[in-house]
Amino acid sequence: MRTEVSYTSVRRSHDGGVGTYDRQTPPDLSNEASPWTHLARLVPSGASVLDLGCWDGMLAHLVHGRGASRVLGVERDPGAASRARARGIDVVSADLDAPDWPSSIKGERFDRVILADVVEHVRDPLGTLRRIVEHLLAPGGRIVLSVPNVAHASVRLSLLVGDFDRADRGILDRTHLHFFTRRSLHALLGDAGLSIREARDVVLDVPLDVVRATLARAQIASSADLERVLTEAPDARAYQFVWSAEPVAAGSAIAPAPAPTSGDTVRVIDRLLKAQASKIRRLEERIRVLGSPNPLAFIRYGWVRLRQRHQRRREERGA
Repeated sequence: MRTEVSYTSVRRSHDGGVGTYDRQTPPDLSNEASPWTHLARLVPSGASVLDLGCWDGMLAHLVHGRGASRVLGVERDPGAASRARARGIDVVSADLDAPDWPSSIKGERFDRVILADVVEHVRDPLGTLRRIVEHLLAPGGRIVLSVPNVAHASVRLSLLVGDFDRADRGILDRTHLHFFTRRSLHALLGDAGLSIREARDVVLDVPLDVVRATLARAQIASSADLERVLTEAPDARAYQFVWSAEPVAAGSAIAPAPAPTSGDTVRVIDRLLKAQASKIRRLEERIRVLGSPNPLAFIRYGWVRLRQRHQRRREERGA
């Protein structure tokens, strides 16, 4: 029996700080554009949780505050592990690149194993996932992970001008050992015997003026179609994938890769609200004109509206 994958898309603004987390201030979990919001939602209340690469324990602390019954962190950096313990998180010191690291968990199994921006950092992602499935997941348990998308428009634009410059943070973080697209991440999970159950995109829109300036720098003629591919194509807009996956029985079919949506809910709602606001403004203007004692006001209003209607028709014919 095939399990349907639940797929949603969320949006994140272009603020220059995407892909990093403010470790001083806990993130607002009502923020639909935060990957932590969706990671936390993929952990049900009452679940036992293992947070691999937990760093300073902030995400583990948030998950615990939302009702997780047990939270354990794994972190190799002594300073970060100390800060996580200061938050009240139990932490095991272990290196995910060591083949025997699961032995440090001492046989405990968990309902959810979190890999928040971790898979791209380990030397052997497939081996890491297989060890989790074999040694750490409880029956019915799931892996919850977030992974940056190297096919994002910002990287595509960099490649157009011949750049692939590593940075201190973001998709091209210099500490990333691996890069994933939607298809390659799905293939990795499938090779590990994992099938996706829920999939969400954290969306980052690259401004159109940035797209046009980069195309000009690359001496590539801009066109509406090319701009649409770079600004509206779902896989070009997805900055991070936030997925949950669970093991499937040997020989069972792996759920297909989640098909990206053609747009996101936030953008559709925004268009609808702007259209409604425009209608309200026109109605208010009409009421003011009809209530004016000056008869010329109504004639002037009708003339302006007629010109606007003709202008829209000319634009539609030229589109």
